[in-house]
Amino acid sequence: MKPSFYNLLIVEDNLLIGEKIVKAAKEVSAIKEIRLTASLQDAISFLNETKVEIVTLDLSLPDGNGIELLKWFKENKIETKVFVFSTSKELKQICLRYGASAFFDKAKDFDELIETIKKA
Repeated sequence: MKPSFYNLLIVEDNLLIGEKIVKAAKEVSAIKEIRLTASLQDAISFLNETKVEIVTLDLSLPDGNGIELLKWFKENKIETKVFVFSTSKELKQICLRYGASAFFDKAKDFDELIETIKKA
């Protein structure tokens, strides 16, 4: 059975983009908690304490690549929907191979990302 409320983790080091996703996600009534983190370590710390159903993930982070977080989910057998939101289109196949649910291009897919979060 699907939970009626979701936790959303946004892993994004560009504060303007992160805040834009937070603002749009606040309009989704099924989302209970929204957390914005700017690094891999902050994301992992939060994930160790909180069950999260949806993650939006930037790949270029100050302390590493978002693919490391995809690998972390796989290694820890954590089931969550991960929507990669990045300009690194050449890494799309790698992200999908490591378990990303979808890949969105930062240059043009913001509305699509938000629609997918709403439907998740």
